Amino acid sequence: MTLSSGRPVNALTGADEEHGCAYPLASRPLGLRRNALHTPGFFNVDLRALKYFPFGEKRRLDLVVESFNLLNHPNAVSINPFYGSGATPLPTFAAPTAFAPPRQVRLSIDFEF
Repeated sequence: MTLSSGRPVNALTGADEEHGCAYPLASRPLGLRRNALHTPGFFNVDLRALKYFPFGEKRRLDLVVESFNLLNHPNAVSINPFYGSGATPLPTFAAPTAFAPPRQVRLSIDFEF
């Protein structure tokens, strides 16, 4: 199980407000301090179950079921940091832009010798 709080993100205007020719653009909107934004919290549960059947002293058959993001919780890993140059933010400001993978289930049969 993984639980974590959101990670800090700098709000940016998306333009070179100081005319410093800096890249990547690093101008912050007025009134917003450094790391003012945070991504949403992260919640993930992974589960692995294994059953093995012995075949003699050194050999065995493993049946494995693995699940990643078992509860299929949508975990945003990045947000849009671009506020815009105006007094009001862009409609997509602070909206999630990337998510962690959805639920995945993997089955395997292994023969060890």
